[in-house]
Amino acid sequence: MNRSLATFLVFLCLLIGAAGLLAWWAGPALVSLALDEDRRSMPYYVIHLLDTEDAGTYFQTFGALLREEEAQLLWRGSLQALHSGRTQDEINDVALLEFTAGSRVVQMLTSSAYRDLTARTRPVLLGTDVPPGPIAHDETLALWLVELVEGGDVGVLETLGDSAEDFRGQRIWSAPIAVLNGDRNWNHAILMAFPDSRSLAEWLEAPSTATARALARRQHAAEAVLELQSG
Repeated sequence: MNRSLATFLVFLCLLIGAAGLLAWWAGPALVSLALDEDRRSMPYYVIHLLDTEDAGTYFQTFGALLREEEAQLLWRGSLQALHSGRTQDEINDVALLEFTAGSRVVQMLTSSAYRDLTARTRPVLLGTDVPPGPIAHDETLALWLVELVEGGDVGVLETLGDSAEDFRGQRIWSAPIAVLNGDRNWNHAILMAFPDSRSLAEWLEAPSTATARALARRQHAAEAVLELQSG
């Protein structure tokens, strides 16, 4: 083996090792976002899930990070009820963020300031390039997070979301999501809005909804349905 070939192979091994280390440290979804030129330059949206009793203090610092990246807080609310999911899905603070570009998300999540902020409090961050519909601050929201199985039909889930119209609600968002931070496996989000908590309860308790949800469960391996209220 000549010296130039040996040097190239050593360089290649180091490059592969560095890429593997980066994926382990930052996570595959964040690395994918960093390497995707189109998504790096396009607006990017993040669902921020935080389970702490001191969310106010956290957001004082986190808000400064958002301002540095020229990001907008589109909506923020609290959990009113967990209608499906595990105990660990009882996340008491939920926010929806808009970044002007995916590169801004990568920059914030890899900053030392963000690492310091999340050293003890570990939020779950879910990202997508699909923009949400408008959200009124007096509405009751149902955030449905699912882990679609391979070949799962998202159309079945969207049809269920559209049935909210029979109860004065509407589906305002359906988006594939990537877990940027946290230990969840969700890969799709559906957001529904209702005029009040009672309308959401009527939708959940309707026999037609129960039947449709049973069919929808064939499409996913896990789910969480969070009832949220602004404020």
